[in-house]
Amino acid sequence: MEPNLGSDHLFRPASHADLVNALRLLSNALPGRQPVDMQLMLAAYEVALEGVSRWGLAQATREILQGSLPHGFMPSPPELRREIDRIMGPHVAARRREAEAASRYKWPEDDKPRALPAPTGDPEAVAKWRIRRNAEKAEAALEAAGVPVDPALFADREERSKRTAADAVAEFISRQDRRHSRSSEAGKQSDP
Repeated sequence: MEPNLGSDHLFRPASHADLVNALRLLSNALPGRQPVDMQLMLAAYEVALEGVSRWGLAQATREILQGSLPHGFMPSPPELRREIDRIMGPHVAARRREAEAASRYKWPEDDKPRALPAPTGDPEAVAKWRIRRNAEKAEAALEAAGVPVDPALFADREERSKRTAADAVAEFISRQDRRHSRSSEAGKQSDP
């Protein structure tokens, strides 16, 4: 029985009734020890099967009845949990891969809330909308402004922003020439 991976029925948690029905089926179909305390046995299975899916429990019960275990006896709580985990393993891995792929191709803008259109009719709702929208605009402006620039460090910022690429290259070359000529002059002065 192949599940439909596109739906969440595969991962829907098993209820207490699902657990009791599976155990009733297994205990009546397979030989095993007669427990002294049925409530204690049921509690042990509930602890072992915490968080299993309904489909996984049903599929494991089916496969155990078809002989998937190396013995023909009632499975212990850990055996039943291992069998469910084995069956669910490929499906859990597929779900994890889908989530990783979805997060890999997700843009940061996808998580940002979109601006809602202005409500019409109710003046109070319109006023609240305008207040919220103005706050969002102010927050976006602050974010766009970024870190304030210290004018002492970048006194020629305006001039630099107006330069062309050719101007920047020419200035760099002239600085290199000056640096090179200074170092060669210093070398000549140190030679006797």
